[in-house]
Amino acid sequence: MARQTPTIVCVALNPCWDRTLEVTGLEIGRHQRGRLLSLHPAGKAVNVARLLDALGTPSVLTGFVGQGDRDRFADSFAKTSVRLEMFETADRTRENITLVDPRCKADTHIRDAGTPLAEDDLTHLTKKLRILAGKGAYVLFTGSLTPGMEAETFAGLLRVCCEKGARVAVDTSGPGLEAVGRTKDLWLVKPNREELAEVTGAPVDTDADLSDAAEDLRRRIDEVAVTLGAGGAMLFARSGAWRARPHLDPDAVVNTVGSGDAFLAGYVHRHARGEPPEECLRHAVACGTAATRQLPAGRVDPDVVDALFQRVDVEPLT
Repeated sequence: MARQTPTIVCVALNPCWDRTLEVTGLEIGRHQRGRLLSLHPAGKAVNVARLLDALGTPSVLTGFVGQGDRDRFADSFAKTSVRLEMFETADRTRENITLVDPRCKADTHIRDAGTPLAEDDLTHLTKKLRILAGKGAYVLFTGSLTPGMEAETFAGLLRVCCEKGARVAVDTSGPGLEAVGRTKDLWLVKPNREELAEVTGAPVDTDADLSDAAEDLRRRIDEVAVTLGAGGAMLFARSGAWRARPHLDPDAVVNTVGSGDAFLAGYVHRHARGEPPEECLRHAVACGTAATRQLPAGRVDPDVVDALFQRVDVEPLT
């Protein structure tokens, strides 16, 4: 009998329109011609939902979009397994811009801060999460908080889901990391090296420092996945700790924006199917690496993921 995939909820507190332009020989301060490569709904939670669909795992996408944008967001997911349950706010949806220079193989990401939420907006989302965050569900809070959202407000949303018995994952920064320190019973936190130092207040200059800080955080969180860019990632779980390293081809990298979202989607995709943490980590690193080979953020080719999966080295940490 096939294993039923648990409900996976992606929460987009501050999504955006992602506009990607190709500008050859980009120089700051000059008027230059660019070519529009893509314009689509994005933000970390939106990317994760789209990536899960590419991997064959359905999800629910909830959170907020600007006035008049819900149907436009829904149209972009019309042919996917993503169920859209988002609320419109009175303000606009923010727009992020990525400038890709193919000559030097560099990308510049310009992020719009977004607009604050009204109290009614948070009330609607809290009610929605109480419905979606059942026992055994996965609730993924990924991306930046909206301007003006305090750590305690975000922690309140996390607690709502934890109290319902959901596996709650957090991939954020700034005030969102402060909320991690105020919340019990989180399932997964996915910081990079700098964010780990921020949330723990400990030095992470060496791998030994990083392991100590991550193990300290793991004493109150089930799993801590620390992403290390081209260096792969480390995972600290109740059953052990591992490091995964990809085999990278620098010439194949075209865009690094969204690779962390692919990592999280790859991890949750395998975890929801009951696989052990080290194999979830291997798949996550393969997905993160595959994402760097796609120009639009939040995309992977499943065939490329499968090929890269075989070339990820995973070793236990002592």
